[in-house]
Amino acid sequence: MLVGDISRLNARRYGDKIATICNEATLTWAQCDERANRLGSSLLALGMQRGDRVAVCARNCIEWPEIVFGLAKAGLVLVPINTRLAHDEVTYSLVETGVVAAIVHTGEVARLGEVFTHLETLIEIGSSGVGRSYEEVLAAGDPRDPTPPDLGEDDLRVLLLTSGTTGRPKAAMHAHRGMLSAARDHLLVTQGSSDDVCLAATPFFTAGGMMRTLFWTYLGQTTVILDGFDASELLDVVERRRVTRTTLVPTMLQRVLRSLENQPGRDLSSLKLVGYGSAPVPPALAREAMEQLGSELFQQYGLTESGGLVTILTPADHRKAVETDDSPLASCGRETPLCEIRILDDDGTPVADGAVGEIVLRSESVATGYWQRPDAWAETYRDGWLHTGDVGYRDEAGYIYLVDRRNDTIISGAYNVYPGEIERVLMSHAEVELAAVVGVPDDEWGERPHAFIVARQPVDDDTLLAELAVKCRQELAGYKQPRSFELRSDLPLTAAGKVLRRDLKEPLWAGRDRRV
Repeated sequence: MLVGDISRLNARRYGDKIATICNEATLTWAQCDERANRLGSSLLALGMQRGDRVAVCARNCIEWPEIVFGLAKAGLVLVPINTRLAHDEVTYSLVETGVVAAIVHTGEVARLGEVFTHLETLIEIGSSGVGRSYEEVLAAGDPRDPTPPDLGEDDLRVLLLTSGTTGRPKAAMHAHRGMLSAARDHLLVTQGSSDDVCLAATPFFTAGGMMRTLFWTYLGQTTVILDGFDASELLDVVERRRVTRTTLVPTMLQRVLRSLENQPGRDLSSLKLVGYGSAPVPPALAREAMEQLGSELFQQYGLTESGGLVTILTPADHRKAVETDDSPLASCGRETPLCEIRILDDDGTPVADGAVGEIVLRSESVATGYWQRPDAWAETYRDGWLHTGDVGYRDEAGYIYLVDRRNDTIISGAYNVYPGEIERVLMSHAEVELAAVVGVPDDEWGERPHAFIVARQPVDDDTLLAELAVKCRQELAGYKQPRSFELRSDLPLTAAGKVLRRDLKEPLWAGRDRRV
C-alpha cells in the first residue's frame, strides 16, 4: 500500500462521505481523491520528474490533505515548510532539500515571494498573480490516478525538517512504508474508527501534522481543519461539527480550559479523546481537562526521525492516575506495539530499570536517513537503532520518563542537571502556565540553572517566585535548584509547541565559551 492509496480507497468505499471541512468549505472523499489525481497529473505535465522535491508553505487549509495525496500519487517528494520561518530559514530549507517547485499560500507569497520565484514552478493557493493559480493547475490536470506502476513502498515520500532547536535543521527521509506503519501503530493504540471526526488544530507543516494527515484519513475519517488557533473558536467547532478527537500541545490545552471557564454550558459530549505531546502536563491540568472536557486523554512521544509516536500514555493510564496514583503522568507512557525501546549508557550497554541513559528505538516507521547527510545519519542511526539524543529512564512497569535532551544538559560543577526535571516541578505549581530552564554562566560552578516563568494572570509576581523557590527546595536536590528566576509574558516556541531553549540561552552566553 502507498500513501496515495488512502484517498483512492476511501473514494471507492466512502465516496459521498465528507472527507475534509475548513470553515464552511467541504470536500467528499470522491472529490478529494479526484483533486489529488488532478494535482499529481498536472505537476507531472509541467515537467516534474518522479523524486523531485516540492515545498508546501501554507497555513492549515482544506487543500492540505489533497496535496499530500496528490504529490504521493505522482511520486513527488513533499517538503513541508514552517510558515513561521524567516526569509533566511526558508531559503536554507529549500536549498538543503533541493526543492524544484513550491505550493504556497498567497499570504506567504506576499511575505516571502522572492524566496520562491527562482523555482521552476510556483503554484499559489489564492490569487495575487505571482505564481500559477492552484485551482487552474487542478483544472488542467487529468482526473485519472497518476501513480506510476512501479512506485513502491520504499520510495521516498516526504522530507521532514528537524526543529533546529540545537542548530541548522536536517531533512529526515521518510518512505511510504514507514509512514503507513506509523499510521497503523497510531490507530492501534488510539483505537481509531472510520466514524471519527478529527479536529486538526495544530499546523500540518510540522512533523506531527504530517503524520496526523495520515492517521486521521487512513480509515476514511472526516477531518475538520482550523486555519488558525483560537480557543473559543475551537470550542465552537467541536460543538458544531461533533468532533470526536483532537490533538493539542499543553499550552493550547491550557488556553482551551481557560476559555471554557468563561463559557459554561458548552455541549462537548461528542469529544471522546484528546491527545497531547511535546511536554507532559501537570497532574492538576490533566485532571481539570478530563473533568471540563469530559473526554479521555492520551500523551504521545515521538520525534521527526521516528516517523510518529513511539510511546503512549493511554486513557486508562490517565484515569488511574487521576483516581489513585498520578506519578505516571510525569512519563510519556510505554512503547507502542510496533516500536521497541532501549535505554543505553554512554558505552551502549542497556541500563537497569530506573537508571538514566539515552533513549534508542527501532521501528519500521523510522526515517531511512538524512537527505544528503549520510555522516550525520551514521551518528544517529547505529546498528539498527535510532539514537534519539533524549535522556530518560524506564520504571519497573515499563513507563518511559524523559529527563531531557542530551544537548540541553546543564553541567554544574561535577553534576549533570536536566532542565526537564526542574521544569516539571515548576509546572506543577497551579499558577505557572509555562516554564523553561537553561544553564547560565557561573564563575564558580561553570553554569547553573536559571528558570523562565510564564504565569497565569492575574498573579502576584513576588509571591509566586517565593513559592517556586520554596517548592524547588522541597522537591529538588540542592545542585538542581534554580538560583534565579525570570518572569516573561511568553516564551519562544516551535510550531509544535516546544520551547526554544536555544533562543533563551544564546543572549545569556554571548561572548562566553559555551555551546548553545
